[in-house]
Amino acid sequence: MGIPSSDSAIVVPHSSAKLIVPVCGKLKTEEFGLTNEYPLSKILVTGIWDHPVSIRSSEYQINTLIFRLTTIGGYQIFPFPLHESTNKILYFSDIFGKPVNNLEESISNIKDPYRISDSIQEFLIYMKNLLNRENPIVNYVVSQIQIQKGQYFIQEIFEDIGYSKRYIDKLFQSYVGVSPKLISSIERFQSIYKTWAKTDIIHFQKLGLLDLYYDQSHFIKEFKKYTGHSPNRFTSKENQFGKLFYKNL
Repeated sequence: MGIPSSDSAIVVPHSSAKLIVPVCGKLKTEEFGLTNEYPLSKILVTGIWDHPVSIRSSEYQINTLIFRLTTIGGYQIFPFPLHESTNKILYFSDIFGKPVNNLEESISNIKDPYRISDSIQEFLIYMKNLLNRENPIVNYVVSQIQIQKGQYFIQEIFEDIGYSKRYIDKLFQSYVGVSPKLISSIERFQSIYKTWAKTDIIHFQKLGLLDLYYDQSHFIKEFKKYTGHSPNRFTSKENQFGKLFYKNL
């Protein structure tokens, strides 16, 4: 029956772009006191965000498909510098034009979400093969950050591959959308948040993952940045919708 008004519906930052496909019911976003509503028939693209967003919906039934790309998946599909999508929601059709208009028209007549998913994935694979874009430097740095869950000192990665921070930052702005430092910070936060979202543990301090941070003050500062609340206040709020993003990860 839609997202309950009692649910805070907070979606925290993740280190990748996403496609959002409203199949039934309209979606709304709330950030910094502003509300935006998106039409049912349009496929949406979100870049990487560095702050939380609340999602609202129409009061009747809502069905939505979400395609989460890998951190390096965005630049392999989208033919523009990824920083242009950071903290933004774009229309898929504004990026690819008529082919996506045709795709949206075809899936509007399909009720089965699996068939819709197949159609969209076929299009994404086609665009990836057409663009044929790879950057081994970006791929390597991202893989090292994710292996270490954001604990790796970024400068050590730069020294390991022999490139300057300025050069890598420039690559990341184009190929990822944000800096390696921010990706590292989000990955570290996600290590804790994903574990919490898949369990019934109320207090983050009980997850045994706080050693990823320098100290408790560092953890609380980053937690507020990505959720908008302190750990205690956040766990006291209802956020079942936000947990759905991690249910099957």
